[in-house]
Amino acid sequence: MDKIQTDAKHVLNRLSELSSFLASPHVTRDIDLCFEKPLEIMQETMSFDVSVLYKITNTVEDSLLLRIIRVSDPKGFRPDLYEGKRLQLSLKSPAPMFVNEVTAFTTRTVSTVNVPGQGCDIMGFVYLPETFGGGYLFGGDFTGKDAGVKDYEASVCEIMCNYMSTILIKGQFEELAVYDNLTGLANSRKIKEEVERVCSRFLRKTGTSACLGLCDIDHFKAVNDTYGHLQGDMILREVGALLKSSMRENFDVAGRYGGEEFLLVFDESDVGTCFEVVERIRKKIAAHEFTKIDGTGAPVKNSHLSISVSFGLAENGHSSNRILGRDEWISRTDKALYMAKNNGRNQTWIWDIHTDKPL
Repeated sequence: MDKIQTDAKHVLNRLSELSSFLASPHVTRDIDLCFEKPLEIMQETMSFDVSVLYKITNTVEDSLLLRIIRVSDPKGFRPDLYEGKRLQLSLKSPAPMFVNEVTAFTTRTVSTVNVPGQGCDIMGFVYLPETFGGGYLFGGDFTGKDAGVKDYEASVCEIMCNYMSTILIKGQFEELAVYDNLTGLANSRKIKEEVERVCSRFLRKTGTSACLGLCDIDHFKAVNDTYGHLQGDMILREVGALLKSSMRENFDVAGRYGGEEFLLVFDESDVGTCFEVVERIRKKIAAHEFTKIDGTGAPVKNSHLSISVSFGLAENGHSSNRILGRDEWISRTDKALYMAKNNGRNQTWIWDIHTDKPL
């Protein structure tokens, strides 16, 4: 059976809808929403049985590494395609089932090679710079013998890919302005601005205090040297997630200060309360089983890594001898962290506001 003939006018009308949809502000902040309507158009309007979205996770030598992000397959024609599945494809001699995926990636455009009964019939490339985490592959599969992909259908797929690339890059630039791409936490500039904001409030409002916590992953260089930078990135992501889940929403802010260091702002808090909080976080991280991955980025079954962190804490505000400026406050916190690491790691030290020394 051949694919149902599509109505070019109707397809173009849906493309116009897509343009308006992708321009809405809430879509630019949510990658999943960005792909929602293109997947629907691929399947419903362009009459493909299945639509699929891959995330390009890496290229290693002759291999293209993909992860399936979204699949729409209401009739279950492609059980081999499921969300979360990881694929390693040969770039030089891809299996017939993945010819279009590899061709779309290598040519950076739309591929419609017809391999009857094998893989997707149309696949497009959605560009993102490597610094934004790499791009996506997006396409559809007709499960009959001949998909009969028309030139205008390939053009529509290419236009959709270009639209999505533009929207994603715009959204990523907006995110990079305040968020760290790897951990999802506030970036260094944003977290420093947050510290500055709290310091400014001390001058306007009496009787308030706040605390900074500086967290450093112990022996992180050894992790990179032993297991590689992909493993190091995985550790950073998981530590970031653990920190984020442990902070009070609307009160506390965590940010990636630099490298393997994280700066935590505990607003309206004294050092005693914060010590209890960071000790819980420190113990939580020490007990966590961090995902161990192989050279391609795939999780290793029944294997994990153990990681510890060290903390430095420093209070500021009207409970201290004097109100510290941003840089001086961070410096006190950093000195407390240094003492924690210099005295055995996997512990928390406090900069005492009364003696002006770590303890």
